[in-house]
Amino acid sequence: MLSGHNLQTIVDGENDPTKDPLNEDDKYFDIVGFDPRGVGSTTPAVMCFPDPTSQRDWELQLEAEGMLGSCPDALQRNWQRTQALNQGCSVYDMTSGAVEGEDSMLSYLNTRLVAQDIVTIIERHGEWREKQGQQAQIAHDRCHGVDEARSILRRTQWRVDKEPLLYWGRSYGTVLGTTFAALFPNRISRVLLDGVVDMDKYYKGEGPNVIVDADAIFDRFGQYCDLAGPENCPFYTEGGPKVIKEAYWALENQVLNTSIPVMASRTSGPEIVTWTDLKAILRVAMYQPLLAFHTFATLMGSLENGDPSPMARFKHSKHFESCPSKACKIAGPWSPECSQGSDNSLYASAAILCSDAEYLTHHDQDSFRMVWDELKSDSATLGDYWAQLQMACVGWQAKAKYKFTGVYF
Repeated sequence: MLSGHNLQTIVDGENDPTKDPLNEDDKYFDIVGFDPRGVGSTTPAVMCFPDPTSQRDWELQLEAEGMLGSCPDALQRNWQRTQALNQGCSVYDMTSGAVEGEDSMLSYLNTRLVAQDIVTIIERHGEWREKQGQQAQIAHDRCHGVDEARSILRRTQWRVDKEPLLYWGRSYGTVLGTTFAALFPNRISRVLLDGVVDMDKYYKGEGPNVIVDADAIFDRFGQYCDLAGPENCPFYTEGGPKVIKEAYWALENQVLNTSIPVMASRTSGPEIVTWTDLKAILRVAMYQPLLAFHTFATLMGSLENGDPSPMARFKHSKHFESCPSKACKIAGPWSPECSQGSDNSLYASAAILCSDAEYLTHHDQDSFRMVWDELKSDSATLGDYWAQLQMACVGWQAKAKYKFTGVYF
């Protein structure tokens, strides 16, 4: 995972400046991460539910009913659910009572405005850096004598309204980085885009689907599992990579037809393992194969051997506490005290996507079914999941106040 610590390890000089002798050639960076508007710890957060209990009830029912592809009427069920969610969430800002329009926060969540936020972030960082440099220069002069060159001050000087951006973005972060580069090309120092999103497809719906190569990743799973052998791949099946992949598809088809019951244990209640659950862990494995291939193989191996308990525990691990806090009960529904920003990423991400990619809001069921069929033909592993993501914009009505219409670099 690209945590701040891991990024620091990658980009900084190898020597620890607090322990090793100072080497003027070593470079060290301040790693600044942030949540886009409406996401996570930002305020106000996107709130589609009055309190945590309401959100959890909704999500558990959604999980039980299953994602696209889980049953013959899955499209109708998911379509109606998404409409019910978005008819409120995208129209009424319940947290302030504002109605859709210029005063609603939902009109100010799109990527263009977050790119402008980055300008503010790097300017405030430059201001802070200069103050830190002033303190460091005073400490240096006190300990080592006056530095006539004022090297620390020069190195940390705030370049007012000209601070450059050093940026590393992954997945949606590549959309944000590319949008920033298009809007503020003179502010770019260096940009690293990792797991690049096709900008034409994201903003305009033009070009190949982004999951067109996803099944090639699944091919790798079969190859790596075969190379690892039965000692290191819990889902190993003798006969080569093709046989291993066929074993997974047979297992998925078996669970599609008959979900697997799991009795209660000393630590958790009863559960059922469904086709939707398999698709959820498959998506994680395809998106982060180096991190999740072994977990995927372990869970599927247990199912193959007749033990669904590990899969049930994995399913439970995604659940979160849903009891409203005392502060939430006092403040009442839709109050900031009832917001759990760490759990709103699904809804905030949908709000950003639907504001950026307005074409996704125009589908009816017939046109969406065509999109879904196309995605499934492009990828057996992720087609259903990706269609589910795009369905998040069904019935979305809020429009971005300031749209991005630039040229990408």
